[in-house]
Amino acid sequence: MPGARVFGRQGDGGPGDVSPGTRVQERCRVGTAGLNIARSQIGASLDALHTAQELADMAVPGFADAVTVDLLESVLTGDAPIGPVSRLPMRRAAFRAQDGQFGAYPVGSAGAFPFPTPYTQALVDLRPPLVDSVRPTDRWPANDRVRAEFIARAGVHSLIVAPLTVYGLVLGLVSFYRKDTRSQPFDEEDLSPATQLAACTALCVDNARRFTRERTVNTALQRSLLPHTPPEVTAVEPSHCYLPGRYGAHWFDVLTLSSCRVGMVIGYVPGKDLYASAAMGSLRTAVSAPASMDLPPDELLAHLDDAAQRLAREQDADPVALHQARLPFSASCLCLVYDPITLWCAAASAGHDAPLLTSPEGVVSRLDVPVGPALGRGMPYEMSVTEVEVGSLLSLYSDGSANRHPAEAEDRLRRLRDAVADVSAHPKDICDEAAYKVLRSIPPDGAALLVARTRRLDPDRVAFWTFPAEPASVREARRAARERLACWGLEDQAVVAELVVSELATNVIRHAQGPIRLRLILDRVLTVEVSDDADTAPHLRHARLQDEGGRGLFLVASFASRWSTRYGESGKTIWAEEELAGL
Repeated sequence: MPGARVFGRQGDGGPGDVSPGTRVQERCRVGTAGLNIARSQIGASLDALHTAQELADMAVPGFADAVTVDLLESVLTGDAPIGPVSRLPMRRAAFRAQDGQFGAYPVGSAGAFPFPTPYTQALVDLRPPLVDSVRPTDRWPANDRVRAEFIARAGVHSLIVAPLTVYGLVLGLVSFYRKDTRSQPFDEEDLSPATQLAACTALCVDNARRFTRERTVNTALQRSLLPHTPPEVTAVEPSHCYLPGRYGAHWFDVLTLSSCRVGMVIGYVPGKDLYASAAMGSLRTAVSAPASMDLPPDELLAHLDDAAQRLAREQDADPVALHQARLPFSASCLCLVYDPITLWCAAASAGHDAPLLTSPEGVVSRLDVPVGPALGRGMPYEMSVTEVEVGSLLSLYSDGSANRHPAEAEDRLRRLRDAVADVSAHPKDICDEAAYKVLRSIPPDGAALLVARTRRLDPDRVAFWTFPAEPASVREARRAARERLACWGLEDQAVVAELVVSELATNVIRHAQGPIRLRLILDRVLTVEVSDDADTAPHLRHARLQDEGGRGLFLVASFASRWSTRYGESGKTIWAEEELAGL
């Protein structure tokens, strides 16, 4: 019954209009039906401020002419309540007056309670004091001049101050005021309904506090598991925006891959407790190892699917999950790899919306990505490859409300399209605009946005040769690499680079097939790549002292800062990175 008047009184409220019999009937009504309605309507939401205002709205004008609710700052942040207090400041959480009066402190401001007053008495004794008559000769108003001015201005003749406590611990105070000409003064029999209202409200506020605490911990966990700043890469200019919600956990990452390429992932794990955040962290960790192996997006999602199935089995075997009747584990993920040399963008999706692509002309469209089943289903995934123009915007977004609130999610997507249409804007500015305009009302399930402007590596920083698979080609490959490094002014890097080229080219002749394809890439590091047509995996051996061979990859691994193998549609590529002197 929104807006119901719970504590109604007979007559016009004047002192002479209320007979003793009527007052007895009024208190019976307050003690039964009124309190039942109050219990059903106070605490309708898990919000301490909203709960406090519900109490004030229901108590005015039926039970009091003005009501103030003050809560400890720690309660609003979700911290545990404390024992008796007398001097700690509180924040004004709610105020309501019958005739439009304003309180001693505005809602949202902090105020102290000087000692001694009825307010501090309630905080110390944890019992509601009754002031049945406010007289000019009273001494306590002089100790709290701000509230004394409100009492005098409003014409208050009596008040009850009830502490908000749970299990003997203080959450705040609620003050009930009655004025001179509109109601009878409070008396002893009004203490019972005031105490019951305070007790009911305190339980609801404590529930809201516990929810705030759980949400705060959940949000802190999610933020600790996500990247704080994206890495500096040549391929793209990235930025992100993350808004945690009350349900589920979003995750994203920008991965530095070999040969100047970059990987971008975004995903969502539905759930209503810390388990979703923990699962999100597990998936983000699980994506790092396959990414370091230079797996394409579809195979990377296959590895993530294995991890998701393991998480699902653990949830099914968890007695707590069975007791809480959690939904079957599910997660979505979008994986994308961009190559700034070829301008190819490879992408695959596991139940996640395809990213938005903004062309240099400002045309917004969806990137053509086949959307497969959600993670944990044991199904294969398909990958698409699209050539992306330099200066385009790739916008990966995650809106957990899409399935639960599709109309609202579609409206946010429409506003997001408008935000990413300005291709000249910096990705950080786009994320800021999305936070202020697109996500101005945070979705219940939160949201995440990863925006990246594509760039191209200068063609002069890439060199490519093809040699026949014969011993003489090793010398020619070393010479070509040495000359190119001299053109780049990297003579100091030539010794290590020639060694890596020699060992990798020799491996092609001895253990692989097809021509020797050599590529040098100059970026923040010097990358040496040697490709062949064989699918055999290289094996790093630790040769014995008397062995005449088997030290090739060991030497590469010793002198390179990183090295690994990348497989393609035909053959493989062994790459090694060398740190540049002075960087």
